[in-house]
Amino acid sequence: MKNVVESNIKKMAFQVARNTFFKEYPEHFKDLCERALNTSKTKEIPFLHSKVNGLILPPYMTEEQVRIYTTFQTRPGDVFLVTYPKSGTTWLAEIIRCIAQPKESDKENLIGGPVPTFDMATQEQLEAVPSPRYMSTHLPFSLLPRSSEHEVKYIYLARNPKDVAVSYFHFSSMPFLNFDGTWEEFLQYFMKGNIPGGSYFDHVLEWWSHQDDENILFLKYEDLKKDLKSQVKIIAEFLGFKFSDEEAKAVVKQCTFQAMKSNSNQDISKFVDKLFKKGSHLRKGIVGDWKNHFSDEQLEEFDKLYQSRLNGTGLKFEFQSVAE
Repeated sequence: MKNVVESNIKKMAFQVARNTFFKEYPEHFKDLCERALNTSKTKEIPFLHSKVNGLILPPYMTEEQVRIYTTFQTRPGDVFLVTYPKSGTTWLAEIIRCIAQPKESDKENLIGGPVPTFDMATQEQLEAVPSPRYMSTHLPFSLLPRSSEHEVKYIYLARNPKDVAVSYFHFSSMPFLNFDGTWEEFLQYFMKGNIPGGSYFDHVLEWWSHQDDENILFLKYEDLKKDLKSQVKIIAEFLGFKFSDEEAKAVVKQCTFQAMKSNSNQDISKFVDKLFKKGSHLRKGIVGDWKNHFSDEQLEEFDKLYQSRLNGTGLKFEFQSVAE
């Protein structure tokens, strides 16, 4: 009875929000939000979520959407920007926008604006975006369309798992995930992969195994923090642009953390900030914030997991603070 009452209250609250708080957002996005808020949590996965073919996904995703993802009609020149949640998605999208200057197709209809969020758009919406299309996503390698007919590129940005866990924990209290536990509890779910997005290690390692594919560029968040200018030039070259030092510096200037926090192009950030009603979607963006959260016992347990999953793969991360 309690769950029914809570569900009805949630539905009523969202109907009010549709016409006030969400008024300026597209109907399709409102539908996704409503679907997300009406999913359930379980004891094993205490976040609002969906589950498709054993994968734990964000709550707005359905089996039909997953089918659309894998059969999506790509075009020559399409570029997918891929991250595990809380690994620098917004940052990478802004860097790409500044490098490629994609046309801002209808921002009223696409969350993400110039770099639409693939996971939150319909196929019809994306078909209306002129080429070249730059689309951001959190989907694993196995769910993204991989055309053998077209030249499609993928840029994967990986962030060290300790900082990802901390950032995800702070994000998880938002209504679309609705986690109300402690950091200690969250860390256990993160380590088991029982969170929307699934296992961090599975996600990163699946893409890492394709790092040598000529149409995949595998980047690390920490490398961008250390030397953004050189990374901008690497990204630009991968996309077919030849950037001078001055052009790369101009991109760097627009993509510092402080510049992005005040950037009007960050549609998804503005939405999440409004949803939080506190702080910012772009929370800190630093390397090493994990030190403020992990206890010695947690660190020991996490390091064992890290070693067991990454030893022998060749993939390594930096965990120490670096200057922007």
